[in-house]
Amino acid sequence: MDYLMKIINKILLLLILLFSLTILACVNQKTSSIIFPKRGEYLVKESNCSYCHTPTVESNGEIVPDTSRMFSGHPQDAPVPVIPDVSLDSEEWIEFLTTLDSTVWAGEWGITFSANITPDKETGIGKWDRKTFIKTMRQGKHKGIGRNIQPPMPWRDYGKLSDSELSSIFEYLQTIKPIRNKVPKPIIFHK
Repeated sequence: MDYLMKIINKILLLLILLFSLTILACVNQKTSSIIFPKRGEYLVKESNCSYCHTPTVESNGEIVPDTSRMFSGHPQDAPVPVIPDVSLDSEEWIEFLTTLDSTVWAGEWGITFSANITPDKETGIGKWDRKTFIKTMRQGKHKGIGRNIQPPMPWRDYGKLSDSELSSIFEYLQTIKPIRNKVPKPIIFHK
């Protein structure tokens, strides 16, 4: 009888261990697919998305991010830069580039204006869903199907993030203040 009780106890301990491991595996699987806006906030800050997607202002003699327009992209009321008719490897071109703020970029492709990534429904990503955001980051196409996303947006690097990380970024961006700002379309040079 003592021998039988020891075997029953060992079987019970084994069953409890297997049950615990199964529960732990299910919990880990479920939490790995949960989307965390705080994780998204961390990724957005670490990636320094605000550098390109937030206009700047002068404050006390310094150029600083305009926190009232965080992530709203290139200001719709800012003048579109006039591209000088000079060689891209000239000193004049380099000088021209220094006149641009961080929401506008120019290169051999043309002129790129940083997108409004606030949740504004008309001018930002407020009507997007998670799937569209992920597809955009993976394929480098506006809304996953439209025009090409132009440099310097590192969509190829973002496309390497996991679905969970991209979902977290999207969820975080949906929590920020929506700002109405219709960014100009890129100007593409034709070769």
